[in-house]
Amino acid sequence: MSAIDTTVIVVNWNSAKDLTACLASLRRQTERDFETIVVDNGSSDDSIERVRREHPEVRVLENGANLGFAEACNRGIACSDRSWVALLNNDAVADPRWIEELRSAARASDEDVGMIQARIMDALAPARVDSTGVELRPGGRFHDRESGTTWTGRDGLEEIFCTSAGAALYRRAMLDAVRLPTGVFDRDFGLYFEDVDLGWRCRLAGWSARLAPRAVVYHARHSSSRRRGDRFVELQCRRNRIATLLKNASLALLTRSLAGTLRDLVLIFVRSGPGGVRGHFHSIGHALSQRSRVTALIRVSRRDVERHWRMLS
Repeated sequence: MSAIDTTVIVVNWNSAKDLTACLASLRRQTERDFETIVVDNGSSDDSIERVRREHPEVRVLENGANLGFAEACNRGIACSDRSWVALLNNDAVADPRWIEELRSAARASDEDVGMIQARIMDALAPARVDSTGVELRPGGRFHDRESGTTWTGRDGLEEIFCTSAGAALYRRAMLDAVRLPTGVFDRDFGLYFEDVDLGWRCRLAGWSARLAPRAVVYHARHSSSRRRGDRFVELQCRRNRIATLLKNASLALLTRSLAGTLRDLVLIFVRSGPGGVRGHFHSIGHALSQRSRVTALIRVSRRDVERHWRMLS
């Protein structure tokens, strides 16, 4: 049986209680031969003190400031040399067989599979699905697969477009192959849709993704980010949706999604005001500047990927 040497990366910001529960679930794993790294984004609570006191087996990387989820993940990935990297949200609790089932899925997958999605369930309603990966829809919208539905039970691996970084396993060879100057995850995204941007880029580079439904976590959605307010979440999602399309989509899909993009731009302007909108337009310019770098990685055409996932007729 081949080794699946694994690092689990947990990003944290002022979430001591959630983080304690998350790390306790990792300690209960049926397979314990993995490394855990907590990347802390400048917490001002006692998160790190509690980790060092209660979980001495965990490596801690302190950023000293809130660099965003994407860049925190990048720094955690850079600190590990293992061949597989698992990401787990700090507000998620893993089933005891989570690592075991992810590794089993990795062993059963072909070499082009670089992303393996855990089944993410709602912590407040454990029979309800939070996400089984990312779904792309016509018009350039991204959604969590099966979100809000009741889980009916399936065991086999399923092909999906890409993974949600809230609970997923990534092949390091893939991450190294698709890394851009802005990181494996684009640090400009901060948080939200950074996983869609990465997954789409991986698809274009010829990699694929699978859902491992027997690998389960329970997630308290937006536990950290909601403290910054609903408007922050909305504006980040709208901005990063546009950036993801500009970097990865074909011209045909960009045209088809133009109405939605214009609507998002108007709402960004209205809700950010003239002073706040400048940063959002900087992000759009950044995305356009990265498009050629994504193009250089392409092994499967943009239009073929979009047709396969029914975004183009």
